[in-house]
Amino acid sequence: MSVTFRGAYEMSLGGFPCIRGYASLRDIALCSFPDPAYQRELRPEHVEEIKSFFTAGKYLFFPEIILSATLETEYGKPGAPDGDPLQIVRQGGSFKSNVNDLNVKQAKTHCTVIVPDDAKLFKRIDGNHRLNALEALNDPEYDRYLAPFCLILFDKADAPANEKALFHNINSKARPLTSEESLRGIIDDADGFPDDDLAGQFGTEYLQCRQLGARLNFDYLPHLRAVFNATGPRSTLIQSLQDAQGQFARLELGDLPNTDALFDAIRAVNDIYADERLQRSSAQGLFAAFLFWQLKPGASDGQITQFTNWVLRTHQYELGSINAADLIKIFEKIAESRKRQIFISMWFAEKTKQNFDAIKAAIDDLNKEHQLDIKLREIRVDRFDTGYSYKINQEILDLIENSGLMIADLSGGNKNVHHEIGYLMGLNRGRGLPDENFLLVHNEAIGSPDTDIGFNLAGDKQLRVKDSNALREEVKRQIAIFYGLTDGAGS
Repeated sequence: MSVTFRGAYEMSLGGFPCIRGYASLRDIALCSFPDPAYQRELRPEHVEEIKSFFTAGKYLFFPEIILSATLETEYGKPGAPDGDPLQIVRQGGSFKSNVNDLNVKQAKTHCTVIVPDDAKLFKRIDGNHRLNALEALNDPEYDRYLAPFCLILFDKADAPANEKALFHNINSKARPLTSEESLRGIIDDADGFPDDDLAGQFGTEYLQCRQLGARLNFDYLPHLRAVFNATGPRSTLIQSLQDAQGQFARLELGDLPNTDALFDAIRAVNDIYADERLQRSSAQGLFAAFLFWQLKPGASDGQITQFTNWVLRTHQYELGSINAADLIKIFEKIAESRKRQIFISMWFAEKTKQNFDAIKAAIDDLNKEHQLDIKLREIRVDRFDTGYSYKINQEILDLIENSGLMIADLSGGNKNVHHEIGYLMGLNRGRGLPDENFLLVHNEAIGSPDTDIGFNLAGDKQLRVKDSNALREEVKRQIAIFYGLTDGAGS
């Protein structure tokens, strides 16, 4: 069945013949298509936003959809016009294509364009996302919705260049309304948009922005001035809340907490931004990532500190634009990799080499047996060794802090091993964690536990073996239990 479009005909500024009218969104979508030669790649999240806009119903309005049609003809075939198709229409005449049956009929009060059955003869110059959202809904409920359209007529020779030029001009010449400008009229108008209406039609983060607005006094949050002034406080806050909510959804953590908790989290981020390097950053995404870590249930001070140190060490604060979701995912991968890091604390000497070989063999066995995507990796500290009694430097302490597990070999009674165990115990106490992230081992083939193990560790559980073969098997079993590679049954 053919589809008919009606509208007023007139020449636009620039001399383009245009037909302007109203048609159902369904008919416009049915008869049109995007040209990949110039149309933007569809952003799925934008299509989803428009679908939500459709279904919400209130304030449903779309600007004009811009379409184009090429008046094609073959002069050697029956039905060819006597002159140029575009010139015929400009002079008030009618035209029917002998190529695709597109029919343009002129009348005194209007112009009619008839598109034959199942034909897509209009190209979408502006409005592609809106029409794709309608097609994705595939709901007859929306067949009744009318939208304004502008159909621009081209001849075949000039159509490709004209379409691309108009697409460019429409999308680049006008000064876009800033996010802050568009949000101010909605967020600040409590009479026109009551709280329930604001949250229901626009989203919970809009209401939270309104509730937080009066509390964001930058005399008391001085370190956040740069990031909030960059695009405006409403825009920064709403985008950051949306970013945090997106991460909550990804991790199935539910909704963001209430306004009081949000404000407390913002104050905590302000404290972190006391570092002058962070104060220089105006990247909204960086602020949103810090806000997420403050809001994430169960996030420890140690995790937040680790994230902060990583941002500073890798100079993320120097980036002008940061995507919060990408930044969080990268850090999660790094943190996950570090958790698979096993810090080996031991006396590195020829006498104890069999112990290290046994521990490394146990780790290699587990990687091979379980085909881990992020492999377990042993970290040796002997490359920092300066002699018989080396000083525990900051790099070693950082390695201990960032590793998921420590294996401390007490064989031989090396005092530095006791220092490293004590440091990790102190970290655990400060974080309120039990001493479950280290494994104490001793091989009696190398030394005596009575002389090797200090009295301060005598009460801690130790894995004592008679030889390196037993050490390999027992260490392998304990590592498997620690990383959840086995349920530990029978242990």
